[in-house]
Amino acid sequence: MKRLFLLFVILTTPAIHALADTSLDESRGLYREAMDEISRGRLNNAEKLAPKLNNYPLLPYLELELLKAQINNVSAQTIDVYLQQYGSTIVGQRIRISWLNKLRRSNDWPQFVRYYQKNSSAATSCDYAYALRQIGDHPKADAAIAELWKTPFSLPKQCDTPIKQWMARLNSNEIEEQYWLRTQLALKKGQTDMARYLMGKISNADQYLELLNRPSRLHQIGMSLPVNERSQDVAVHTLKRLAKGDFERTNTLWHQLDRHLGFTPAQNYGLRDSLARQTIASDANYTRDWVMANDPNYEDPYLTEWRVRLALKDGDWTAVQQIIQFLPPEKREEADWRYWWARADIELKGELSVSTQLILQQLAAQRGYYSFMAADILNEDYQLESTRTLDPALIAEIEQHDAIIRARELYLLGEHFTASLEWIYAMRSLNKPEQVAAAQLALNWGWSHQSIMTAIRAGEWDDLTLRFPTPYKDTFKAIAKRENIDLKWIYAIARQESAFSPSANSPVGARGIMQLMPGTARLVARQMGIPKPRTEDLVTPEKNIAMGGFYLGQLLEQFSGNRILATAAYNAGPSRVERVLLRQTGELPADIWIENLPYGETREYIKNVLAFSVIYADKLKLDRPLLASHERKIAPSNTVTAQKD
Repeated sequence: MKRLFLLFVILTTPAIHALADTSLDESRGLYREAMDEISRGRLNNAEKLAPKLNNYPLLPYLELELLKAQINNVSAQTIDVYLQQYGSTIVGQRIRISWLNKLRRSNDWPQFVRYYQKNSSAATSCDYAYALRQIGDHPKADAAIAELWKTPFSLPKQCDTPIKQWMARLNSNEIEEQYWLRTQLALKKGQTDMARYLMGKISNADQYLELLNRPSRLHQIGMSLPVNERSQDVAVHTLKRLAKGDFERTNTLWHQLDRHLGFTPAQNYGLRDSLARQTIASDANYTRDWVMANDPNYEDPYLTEWRVRLALKDGDWTAVQQIIQFLPPEKREEADWRYWWARADIELKGELSVSTQLILQQLAAQRGYYSFMAADILNEDYQLESTRTLDPALIAEIEQHDAIIRARELYLLGEHFTASLEWIYAMRSLNKPEQVAAAQLALNWGWSHQSIMTAIRAGEWDDLTLRFPTPYKDTFKAIAKRENIDLKWIYAIARQESAFSPSANSPVGARGIMQLMPGTARLVARQMGIPKPRTEDLVTPEKNIAMGGFYLGQLLEQFSGNRILATAAYNAGPSRVERVLLRQTGELPADIWIENLPYGETREYIKNVLAFSVIYADKLKLDRPLLASHERKIAPSNTVTAQKD
């Protein structure tokens, strides 16, 4: 009881009683020591240190860990005091979760309902549905679990029991409808395994299960499927899977099944786009005819855009201008199609007309890939349009914001994830000028990633100081020199990949500033003659940049010094770029080659990296052409010229 009393005293002692002569560095040392004592189970030692940290910004996190360590013995009164003090802060949210977990373990369901808050994790929300059931509030329990049920993804194990309890209150038809509802969601999201599991719970679904297990069976049994909504959904899902293999047979089967099952306009639209992506990626001879046959009236903007791209590839400049006119008005006004209309006009007339010059001048007055391309045609300087709206007087004010102070301390201690949570929490209460000041503050601290993300959050698109910082400059310079690559280019790649976040972790597992896949990092490390990289190496900026720079240098050499191809390979993989080059029949201007790249993400990636390279060239006082002379033409196969400027 003595320990809990001391904890309660810590929670309720005003900060003005802190030891004023404790320096910030000393406080950081005491904080680390106290947290280490808690991790070792020596709570008495940690509690003795706590009063010395009463003025330290991260005292709430020390209190949090003390509470968590004693959560089974903490009273609701103590929790209420804590939540009243810290409310919806990150610390408050974490202690609430810890308290809810304790209440779940002790089966205190009335209290669980009292402390639960919406927007919790799926597991906690399922516990809440179970708690409602236990206290007899069946309507709310039904509503809570029915809402959680509407997901195409797996639910945690905590949901198993409340789902069974909910299902027990439904009749057999309602149960089947619920399984089918979720199956539909899974099919639309391409979650085949989940759809297969759910389908197994539905009666008379053997044919559908067979298709989920063996998509090719659609050719044999598709025309015998009953004409209903379920058949439509399963057939659409299966056709999209088949399209990745045998395009021609799948295309024929699509039209046959459409006549049999009567797909909805939305389903046909989705199938058409899925098939289009496959035929465009294959660069088959029939691609143009297929697109025209399946969208004769230019109703699908995606296919219309591809008709423009294919016309560009064919050098049919008349068709380029004609097809652009079929794009929706808002599309026609986008920079890419204005640029291509002007390019076509120059090719057709053999000169730069007054009207086309005006279009290009309007584009060149802005900032971006197409604007820089337009400036190159006009032989004009690039316009970067860097303007600042920062009110310096706000910086000192923002610096005193409690959550900002906590974020900085956490960042300095290497707790980047929690630091980002605190920062985001602070941004919710700031207006745009204050967010701009906060972005500058992050930049002042060297937190480049947060400077970029906060400027974007504030819509401060023209502040290139905030949006394009130059962190780790010595490292980037050394690696660029060692690997013989452009400094502006590696900076642009890093900015595009992670916005300079050392802890960035993509959904597919790419890590760090240069977003290296673990497998690529291991291969690169072997080639560099360095030890096999550990996870901590991938999130260490200097090591990550070194491996990423080495890999970029390899790609640049593989693709004869062409940054366009090396950039595409860094994003999509070198084998995919090689396949595109092998299918290519002749030399193409670089802008047309980029525009016809069948991988949408990579296409935009290249444009961003090239544009970012111009911005970084300006910031680093380097030569800044968008394209070097040897990059202006892309040759087929591996015959890209090795000549460099």
